[in-house]
Amino acid sequence: MFKKFLASLTMAAAVGSLAAAPVCAADSPRTNLTMYEAPDPTYTITIPETVAISTTDTTLVPITASDVSNLPDGKQISVTYESGNGVYGRLYLQGTDPNDGTSYVMTMMIAGTAGDFRMGALEKQIKGMELASFTDNGTENFQLYPAAFDYPDGTGNLQIHKGVPYTGYMTYGIALTDTPSSGK
Repeated sequence: MFKKFLASLTMAAAVGSLAAAPVCAADSPRTNLTMYEAPDPTYTITIPETVAISTTDTTLVPITASDVSNLPDGKQISVTYESGNGVYGRLYLQGTDPNDGTSYVMTMMIAGTAGDFRMGALEKQIKGMELASFTDNGTENFQLYPAAFDYPDGTGNLQIHKGVPYTGYMTYGIALTDTPSSGK
């Protein structure tokens, strides 16, 4: 009889456990699925078309970022020196004396976000140099001055010749880059 009682008790427990947790479609486990692709970053970079270089002081050249949106975390807009009108992309101005036809070259010194001036005649030092960077709307200046400032007693191409119109140009690279870990 004890065996019958134990079998009945076991059977009741088994039936009871089935009745205690009925499974129906409304209680089924589920996983919510989402999908989102961030929109592409947009921005406008404004660089002056013409800059008059001072013959007596450092010239500040403004670069402005506006309409900055959807910039991914950890990214910045970087504006770099790409090339100048000189041989191998060097940065210098050329001029011709209107009176006697003598040609002159004036190397430019340039400083970007790092703050140190580099000589435009050394293209390996200046190509790719960051001139400004942005994570939001704003304006930053890079700096230019004639190398003649560093040689006050210079002659020839190491002096600014009065009455000589000097001209040149530079081109820029603009790209999204990683933000430096310095928190800029």
